[in-house]
Amino acid sequence: MDPLKLSYEARVHASQNKRLPVQIVLHALYYDQLRLRSGAEEREVATEKNQLQMDVTLVRENEELRTELMKMKMYISDLQQNKNTNNGANPQGHGTTSSAANPNPKKATFFSSVSKTLGKLNPFRNGSKDTTHLEDGNVDLTKPRRRRFSVS
Repeated sequence: MDPLKLSYEARVHASQNKRLPVQIVLHALYYDQLRLRSGAEEREVATEKNQLQMDVTLVRENEELRTELMKMKMYISDLQQNKNTNNGANPQGHGTTSSAANPNPKKATFFSSVSKTLGKLNPFRNGSKDTTHLEDGNVDLTKPRRRRFSVS
């Protein structure tokens, strides 16, 4: 057992354990004494504190970005609602030709546009077009063997 690889709690437990050899207990106590003299724990505490401060700033930044994103979504939805109300206020004779031809145009959503784009990219949508390598009469319909024992 290497006391250098043990945590502080494990070294304290090892130093209090009566079943361990005296040499290992002495190594654990000596290593703790060296760490206390060198101030290594203070450095670890300082690095942990810096890491926690960085985490807190990241959380704040993420929260600010979320609120900004929500504001942008609200702004876009307001613009779309204003656009729809302006198009609906125009009479049919004086409005655009698209509103006169189609009285209830369906607005394309984000998911429908993405699914249409992905549907166009699907290579398997029309099936296999190259069937020159297939022959009509030579189709092998034999079942694979079930092996119960090893084949060594």
